[in-house]
Amino acid sequence: MIKLINISLLILVISSCQVKLEEVLLYDEYEQPKQQQKIKPIIYSDAEGTMWNSLFNCGEFGISKEVYFKGKASIKISWDKNLGCKWIGFGNSFNNWQPVNIQDFMNTKALSFFVRTQIGQVNSLPIVASLEDFSGGGSYLFIDCEKYLKGISIDTSWQQIIVPLWDFPINNEVENDDIDISSIKQFKFQLEGAGKFYIDEISLIEYSKNKHETMQLEVENMKPKGITKQIIYQEGKLKESVWGAGEKICHTLKETADAPGNRCIEWKYETKDCNWARWGINWNDWYQINFRGLIEQCSLEFKVKTTPNAGFYLALEDFKGHSSAISIPSKRSQNFSNWTTVKIPLSDFKLKENNFVLDQIKQITFKGIKSGKVLLDDIKIVKK
Repeated sequence: MIKLINISLLILVISSCQVKLEEVLLYDEYEQPKQQQKIKPIIYSDAEGTMWNSLFNCGEFGISKEVYFKGKASIKISWDKNLGCKWIGFGNSFNNWQPVNIQDFMNTKALSFFVRTQIGQVNSLPIVASLEDFSGGGSYLFIDCEKYLKGISIDTSWQQIIVPLWDFPINNEVENDDIDISSIKQFKFQLEGAGKFYIDEISLIEYSKNKHETMQLEVENMKPKGITKQIIYQEGKLKESVWGAGEKICHTLKETADAPGNRCIEWKYETKDCNWARWGINWNDWYQINFRGLIEQCSLEFKVKTTPNAGFYLALEDFKGHSSAISIPSKRSQNFSNWTTVKIPLSDFKLKENNFVLDQIKQITFKGIKSGKVLLDDIKIVKK
């Protein structure tokens, strides 16, 4: 908006010895546009607005009228940043390039859009979303499908991505962000790696933390559940399934015959002057094991014989480095002559509380306490 400011100057007009005042326009002052708090929610819909892109020679950005989620068109985009581009991406204002104050909406709105692949299936979307203000400051957030995809993978069917605004780092020294959320200019989308996608209906939606928790629970229920019966120790496959087998400094681990026709695990250890009486077992060729859906309904079960005072720790670990251990005291075995069946509910390991990734269980580990001899057999996961 142009605001005209009139300044009166004294003009001497010599006419009949009279002095006359006249108003003269001296300059124009440009008044900055007022910040807008009412958000127009659409960032992209049917190619409306001022969507820009900068892909150089590393990709293609176009509008497809053949494939779309809603309306009559979607964004068709493909890229490969490894072709030599330092930065590629696209973006748009959601208020016709007028500054928007989103401070009051950080906990009540989310970035939403729909995405599908051009071909095949992927589990990730290599895009970083950013809020940018009018001074060039920004807040950047990787669109992690584990957190924000309303589904378990992206394929040729449309899936929704919902990114809460409260997840964007604001005034976070660790993230080194520097942004004025009272004067937001646009959303930008920084492209990483490579990908081929259709994207549609980019907008800001009403959202809450309760809605986000509900979505995460829905996604969790979509994921495949683990098998309720899993055989952990199989006779004759000890060397393939464990690490720490054989004669070591602190222990000896091998298969032995407990009775005619029955083999079991024999473990002798000495921890007095040695702290590495430890071994682990995986029962899926050292690939991840799925415990999803099993925590409340299954137990770890095994048979054990121990010499007096031969207690040990038993721990579950996942591929992310989380671990949870339980002590198995020697008193849980009546004597070395008879097998004792031990059942431990999986809930006792508190896997969720310890942030385990339930479909990425790695192994069970055993660590000796003091010295002794232990026989183990029929190690398995069973329904309670």
